[in-house]
Amino acid sequence: MVSMSVILVNAAALGAMTFPHSAAVAEFLHWVDHVCLGFFTFEVLAGLASFGRRPLRFFKDAWNVFDFVIVVASFMPGLRENVTILRMLRLARIVRIFRSLPSLRIILVAAGKALPKSAGVFALTGVVMYLWAMVGWIAFSASDPEHFGTVGKALLNLFQLVAFDDMGNVMRNSMEHNMWTLPYYLVFILFGAFVLVNLLLGVVLASMEEAQRLDDLDEQVSADTALILERIDKLQTTVDKLQADQERGRGFTPFG
Repeated sequence: MVSMSVILVNAAALGAMTFPHSAAVAEFLHWVDHVCLGFFTFEVLAGLASFGRRPLRFFKDAWNVFDFVIVVASFMPGLRENVTILRMLRLARIVRIFRSLPSLRIILVAAGKALPKSAGVFALTGVVMYLWAMVGWIAFSASDPEHFGTVGKALLNLFQLVAFDDMGNVMRNSMEHNMWTLPYYLVFILFGAFVLVNLLLGVVLASMEEAQRLDDLDEQVSADTALILERIDKLQTTVDKLQADQERGRGFTPFG
């Protein structure tokens, strides 16, 4: 919760830096940014220290590596003096919000899984739009060159329909030149704007469910791993203690 609050404060300070303000306000905003950087640095150091004698385990988590790289880069000479890189590093710190909110993390994973699976839907949409644009050009280019004079213009109209962008005006403007554009548009809307879009939504929802299952599995694996490591540490402590007792027993002589 504290980490989330610091991230939000840092984001607000970065946004405020884009507005014109006095020198005193600018100094205060930079002070806030430095405090946030100090907190993130402390957080990384505390994370490293939490692994005790095995600090390299800290880097097994990709988010830990991300945090470490951002914090270290903020202190490196050359990078720190570069205004553009410094701003990018500040923005990158806000990305940590994905780590603090599991729901955002799941959405990010789902988006990554949905993109490759959506390639087929995008390809099908492109082919359908191109073919239907060619049909529109053949049928209406003579009567309505403004909207169907080229395949590009026809594609633009169809893209507006798929995006539900000013659909009514697009259809009315075309109908003023040719009434047969109405069934042309309706057929495309029923297939392109509903069937194809619903297919894409189905892919996204399936990816969301898969991402949720993976997140639950990761939590279970992390919990099991932490338990195993804790037991290994206890076992190692017991072995060390037994070895120490054995060494003291060897050095003991009953008659001095």
